[in-house]
Amino acid sequence: MSCFLRPLLPAFVLFLAHPSLAFPLQMEGARLQVAAAVSPPTIAIPAGSKVAVALTRAVWAKTAKAGDPLYLQTIFPVTAADHVGIPAGTYVEGVIDSIVQPTRKTSRAEIGVHFTKIIFANGYTIVLSGPDAHSAGGTSGSATSEKAPSIGPDGAPDTGLETTLSLVTVQVSQNNDILLDNGSQIEMTLEAPLVLDASRVAQAIPLSQAPKPGQFKPATLCRPIAGDPGSPGTPDTVIPGTPGTPPTVISSGIEGVPDTVIPGTPGTPPTVIPGMPGTPSTPDTVCPAPPLVVSSTPETLTVKQNPSAPQAAKK
Repeated sequence: MSCFLRPLLPAFVLFLAHPSLAFPLQMEGARLQVAAAVSPPTIAIPAGSKVAVALTRAVWAKTAKAGDPLYLQTIFPVTAADHVGIPAGTYVEGVIDSIVQPTRKTSRAEIGVHFTKIIFANGYTIVLSGPDAHSAGGTSGSATSEKAPSIGPDGAPDTGLETTLSLVTVQVSQNNDILLDNGSQIEMTLEAPLVLDASRVAQAIPLSQAPKPGQFKPATLCRPIAGDPGSPGTPDTVIPGTPGTPPTVISSGIEGVPDTVIPGTPGTPPTVIPGMPGTPSTPDTVCPAPPLVVSSTPETLTVKQNPSAPQAAKK
């Protein structure tokens, strides 16, 4: 070992004897210390912050029910204290709690949901709701699931689904085959502060890809069909009859003797052959307007224990 280090000793002494060689190393260390001092260890997103998300999988009218998952993606970054906390393109999971289907009188649906997870592009996962939710501290890692804090009105830690509930109102009719289409935009309101690991968020930012315009394709199976104009019928065919012959009068030539009258033959009436009736026209098949999210307001009430099951959409 000494034989190996002996040739390197003069170079090490020369390095220490020339401060110009050590200066860049000192500057780099100072830069790292300044960066560590400027960058906060955590990013706190305050309660009441709005997180704009878009649906990545449609909710079908006939099959949707309470307990079904929702899959969404953030479409705009969320910042706090000049730092990006949730970059655009971050995934969000949710669960349907209740569904009120549209009726013939009311062309609206109400979908109660709660959001369960935020999943960053690097695997950093935040549990938003449920009894396991707590502060998102801990050491760095790629796919470790951390939990967000839930703070009650009195400042004490609180848990439960009420922190991330939302009631989504959709303008939709009974004729729609979907209640929420791909790309439907919903606002998730954080009703409790969300504390994130700044280093993990920084790692996720370059990996996040915001949804592109036109990325979400409509999921509806309805396709407009042009109507059939029908066909005109054929007119009746009229075959004219034969004219009758007048009576023939033969004069007797004898006074007092009546003439002989030979009656003529009556004419035959025309023959009418009915034509073929035409086929009736059929109207165009028009698809209903796509579902439109009217509002997504925070819902602070407890989740319904017996949420209503979806009613089958009538054709």
